[in-house]
Amino acid sequence: MKFDCIHGYVKRIDPESKQVWLEDRPVSYDKLLIASGATPNELAFPGLTDFLVFRDFMDAAKIKEQVSSSKRVLILGGGILGLELAGALNKLGIENIAIVQLTNFVGGPLLDQKAAEWLQEKIRGDGITLFLSDSLDHVEDHTAILKSGLTWKFELFVQSTGIRPQFPEIPGLKSGRGIQIGDQSQTNLPDIFAAGDCTEFYNPKLDRWMTTRIWLDGARQGRAAANAMAGNYLELNHPPFFNASFIYKERYAYIGEPHEADGENYVWKTKSAYRKIRVLDGKLAGALLIGNRHGMMAIYHAIGKTVQEKDLALASPDYKWNELTGADWDYLFY
Repeated sequence: MKFDCIHGYVKRIDPESKQVWLEDRPVSYDKLLIASGATPNELAFPGLTDFLVFRDFMDAAKIKEQVSSSKRVLILGGGILGLELAGALNKLGIENIAIVQLTNFVGGPLLDQKAAEWLQEKIRGDGITLFLSDSLDHVEDHTAILKSGLTWKFELFVQSTGIRPQFPEIPGLKSGRGIQIGDQSQTNLPDIFAAGDCTEFYNPKLDRWMTTRIWLDGARQGRAAANAMAGNYLELNHPPFFNASFIYKERYAYIGEPHEADGENYVWKTKSAYRKIRVLDGKLAGALLIGNRHGMMAIYHAIGKTVQEKDLALASPDYKWNELTGADWDYLFY
């Protein structure tokens, strides 16, 4: 198999002639995959002239370099990345950290309000200030003036306010916030596929298009696109949603659909762990595990299986999910 690496900026794509136009020449294609990713949002506010964004490794390196001489850090955005940044800065010994979050709790949609309240107690316990249901109005001499009228003086300002898909304009391409793709990562245009953060997919349960933001989803899309471009279409079984990473300073696992309004919820929590199990129509529908992720792979493979017991024991780290899966998953693997 032969690969050619071509460096250049894509000015436009012509689906009729099947050409990608660079600044100096066109490149022809038989099949085209667009995997152009996303860029972080950068919000403008009166008086704010110097700030960093947090999205990738290079952003983290810049923040780490500047934070060595900064004692007060203000983070705009209390989503997953904003909380991860706050936790990292706290571990580095930064004592004065504040987070401004537009909604009334942090960490959504990964967290629901009750899980967020549990995590917020830990965050405040570490001395971090949370401005909830608030936003930045303007800045005066390194002092943030919030919509609520509250103020907070900072030395370093970091924005973590989400991302926006980036992709070239293509005549006839269907898109919303991102390129709209189907199960095989195909677009509405012949022989053009897309995968990763530049895309959005239709969720029939929620009846809406959703942008792709999870690595596992992007990897699945890339695999499906590669097979389809080679004429080998995959049979996709739409496995339960799964994501495992860090939120603030805690490991988490988000499995299936733990936060829908219907069904029964069972919560087990201590000062160091929060575990929520959701059962719908007698079957395991989803789980959120924070701090203690024991059994997460067994829980993942038990999604959709009938649960006999319906009490708080379901959320305990010791519940025997292997009895539902028929497999011997290591409960301590996380």
